[in-house]
Amino acid sequence: MLRIELREDSPGFAQLNARKWKGSNNVEFAIQRNQDSYYFLGNGNWGPEPVWHKAPNMNVVGDALQGKVGPWLIDSLVNQSGNVRFLLQIRDENIEDNGPINFIGNILASSAGGDSSRAENINEITETPIEPLIEPIEIKEEQPTVIEEPIIPEAITEPAPTIEKQPEKKSKIGLIIGLIILLLLLGIAAYFFFANKSNPTTTAAPTANLGECSVSNNADELTFIQACLKTKPDSKKILEVITQAKSAKKCGIAQRLYANQAQGGNADIAVAYAKEYIDGSECFAVNKDNAIYWYETALSIDPNNEAAKKGLAELKK
Repeated sequence: MLRIELREDSPGFAQLNARKWKGSNNVEFAIQRNQDSYYFLGNGNWGPEPVWHKAPNMNVVGDALQGKVGPWLIDSLVNQSGNVRFLLQIRDENIEDNGPINFIGNILASSAGGDSSRAENINEITETPIEPLIEPIEIKEEQPTVIEEPIIPEAITEPAPTIEKQPEKKSKIGLIIGLIILLLLLGIAAYFFFANKSNPTTTAAPTANLGECSVSNNADELTFIQACLKTKPDSKKILEVITQAKSAKKCGIAQRLYANQAQGGNADIAVAYAKEYIDGSECFAVNKDNAIYWYETALSIDPNNEAAKKGLAELKK
């Protein structure tokens, strides 16, 4: 795994230094962000499939690939939200390697320096003028029609007519029918209550919900990871999903979840990631350098993390 730095330069530019590079200077870049595992497509766009970009003016100095990258990449990186982390993949005709990008200093977009070099990328919008009417139409305001309210003569008080009471026969019949229906409903309810009480096995069992984070879902890896992360699982749940993925030999899910969470600032996941490269498995080959890197990542997030301190000390003996 590479140790990659982008160091502050002029607005829109940064100095790239990728240590532990074993290839040539004729390289291509692919950039992936952690929030949704999308790749940089160019012109500020991101998508699910990796796109490789030619990286000219690179030099190999010792074990490091070095060079200056410009607004085509820097503007798209710095315009992302502050908690987004990036994985830079580098390849030449023989070697491919990767590593998370560490930003050093105050890296600015080209717009911060009044750079107009990208003006040709802005589509010109031509507005169609609205032609005025040949002759303005005069709208005459109609006078409202005043309707005079009729003079209502004073009411003449007359004795109220006597209302004869209707016989209550019909109302009594309705009351009796209502009581009969009520008694029938109470009897039915009592029957079902005692029947269910005597036979508890009739209660329906709750339906099992596999959930968005079940590795048994048939979605592709990227769709599954995005759906799972939308449920905002805690560290314990993430580690459970990774264990399921390793058991099911879905190594891509385990690796992507580890990288996403560790790069996103989860120290516990970074420590667990480091241990994978110490213990080794079908999905993670033993790699001391990778283990050291993820322990150091955990300490950069939480300098007091005892597990990371202990693991790092063991590896550096």
